[in-house]
Amino acid sequence: MNAPAFNPDSGGTIFMHELVHALNTLGEEAYLWPMAPVYKRGRFRGPLYRLLSWFSPAPYPVNPDLNTPLAAKADLRAPDVVIVYPEIVLGNPVGIKNVVRWLLYKPGDQHPYKFTDNEMFFRVFEKADLPEITGGAPDLYLYKVNRTYRNENRPNRKGACYIVRKGHRKPRIPQTEDATTINIEGLTHAEVNDVFNRCETFYSYDEATMYSQFAVVSGCKSVVVPGEHESRKDWARVNELGQYGIAYGLTPSERSHAHTTRAQLIALLEHKEEAGLETVKRFITLTKDRFIHDT
Repeated sequence: MNAPAFNPDSGGTIFMHELVHALNTLGEEAYLWPMAPVYKRGRFRGPLYRLLSWFSPAPYPVNPDLNTPLAAKADLRAPDVVIVYPEIVLGNPVGIKNVVRWLLYKPGDQHPYKFTDNEMFFRVFEKADLPEITGGAPDLYLYKVNRTYRNENRPNRKGACYIVRKGHRKPRIPQTEDATTINIEGLTHAEVNDVFNRCETFYSYDEATMYSQFAVVSGCKSVVVPGEHESRKDWARVNELGQYGIAYGLTPSERSHAHTTRAQLIALLEHKEEAGLETVKRFITLTKDRFIHDT
């Protein structure tokens, strides 16, 4: 798996490291191969930077609770080795013959992806897929119920909090004008859980973040600020975890829906954790059939 260093605040990074862990847990041989550092604008650093990094490599944190060994160069030379790239990686920088693209997110109609021939595709959810290219990618996801989040049943909840992330282009709503901003880059999950337990309502301008679900688990009312979809039905169709416990918009009917379906969301999260492992098993079967058995 060609992946960035572990980041507990990045859902995509967590998925990538969890995939390596799951594969090893299921008896496969899987490794992490650190992704090349990039500029903030997304371009790979130049040859001089890579040369200097060879002598003084940047730190590469991993999650000590996961079985995610780092690959050696010798591990990449095996004829049946398969490299898994997230969709943000352009081309095939590691130079492995057997390539899998894991579509974790689709930023828009105009994508920067650079694919080559004879690749396999998997998607984390329907919204991330590029069916005109993939033909309809199989699911591959590893949702985990983060046990840090819990409802502490505090009696004095008040006010609101909000997050922006991928919803930075949306106009701000009055409800978040004096609300607490959650900057996940500067907070641990325990600290975010504390904010959720202090606040009555959480607003997310980002329509595809697990923090909307985390808020519900913490006992906070969770509202997604709409804009990308015309209706709840359209939104939930591509965001399966949005079916329950979350209001899509500010209407009373949406708030009522969120309140009455909260327990169903928590049950769905537990189910998706189990179902995720089944998608990994299918991933193993499909990649072996394609890259190993055919060979």
